Amino acid sequence: MGKNNSMIAALDIGTKSVTTVIAQKGEDGAFSVIGKGVAENNKGLIAGDVVDVQATAAAIRDSVSEAEQISSKRVRKVFVSVSGEGIRSINNHGVIQVRGQEVAKTDMNRVIEQAKLITMPDDSQIVSVEIGKYTVDGKAGIVNPIGMACRMLEVDVLIVTMPKTMSRNLYKAVEDAGFFVSGMVVSAIASSWAVLEEDEKNLGAAMVDIGDGVADIAIYCNGDPVYVAVMPMGGKFITDDISKVMKIPPVEAEKIKCKHGNVRPEYVSDTEVFETVVIGTNAPMTKKAKQLATVITPRVEEIMIEIKKKLRESQKEGLIHSDIVLTGGTSQLKNIQCIAEDFLEQTVRLGTSKVDDPDSGFQDVLSSPTCATAVGIIKYFSNHKQMVMKKNGWMARVADIFRNFFE
Repeated sequence: MGKNNSMIAALDIGTKSVTTVIAQKGEDGAFSVIGKGVAENNKGLIAGDVVDVQATAAAIRDSVSEAEQISSKRVRKVFVSVSGEGIRSINNHGVIQVRGQEVAKTDMNRVIEQAKLITMPDDSQIVSVEIGKYTVDGKAGIVNPIGMACRMLEVDVLIVTMPKTMSRNLYKAVEDAGFFVSGMVVSAIASSWAVLEEDEKNLGAAMVDIGDGVADIAIYCNGDPVYVAVMPMGGKFITDDISKVMKIPPVEAEKIKCKHGNVRPEYVSDTEVFETVVIGTNAPMTKKAKQLATVITPRVEEIMIEIKKKLRESQKEGLIHSDIVLTGGTSQLKNIQCIAEDFLEQTVRLGTSKVDDPDSGFQDVLSSPTCATAVGIIKYFSNHKQMVMKKNGWMARVADIFRNFFE
């Protein structure tokens, strides 16, 4: 493997912050995390969409720079996650004739290309194609059909699309920061790679990553993603409620939410208090933690109701035979698992990133739900040898980008 292929830099561009994770491939072929950087991005994105290219580019530079300093590596290419309300997913099926010959790689490419033939709005483009199982002469569930003789080859795919303007702004921010986008993956898929177990994917599970500006949703069945969606609600809505109702500055409201937040007011003692400042004065003031919980709870309940609607709208809710796995920064609110189970009517567990290298020195930090997407980008691209992107103006179509990536 070439020198340039021995390192992966993952870039999670979030509404609240930009997270960079750098991983290095070792002699055993496994990737170890060697650097991490986080930079605030409070003004660059709204609900996953870039609204200030310059601010986002600056946050990207700061985040990557911190990771570079820690890792002593220079980053030129990055693998990026993408989110936003405009994300859509489409299930499609490809069928081709092989005419009794052995299936070759070219046949697999042909059937995938056939499955990608969909009708979509002119202002949308394909951001990724998640390849599911193959069917060979009616026999389903085939992972790798190469070498099998058959007359008919079929494949199931999940096609993820996004608005062209959304992708252009994202690419522009990354390029203005001085980096080249090597590949993209929807955030919901990336987070799933970090927090879902293989058994969960096979049985049927849903992953919900509640970030600051959006909630990313993915449903898996028989090991493959069958649905992704993005809901424009997240932790920022809770912070805004706290700020408005309790008259606390937004920055202070965020800190209080993270330290004292609870979604079960009945679990909070009447005597539990915290000190803060009120907008318009620098004088410290004592507030009750129970009051804070009564502000947080209605918004969390609303988020859960909207998540439930998304799961029902997908018409794949019945495929979830395992858990709903909750991750992301907002999942760290106390007792959110209880309220999630009440509203989603499913068993819910809190998901943390699975870091395979406990000796990297980043185990505690990277296992945080806030790092799920960045860790998932590393896992996704270190396991995929093929990535397809569409050309739109200055965006290039890259076919089989990972064919020799890890050889």
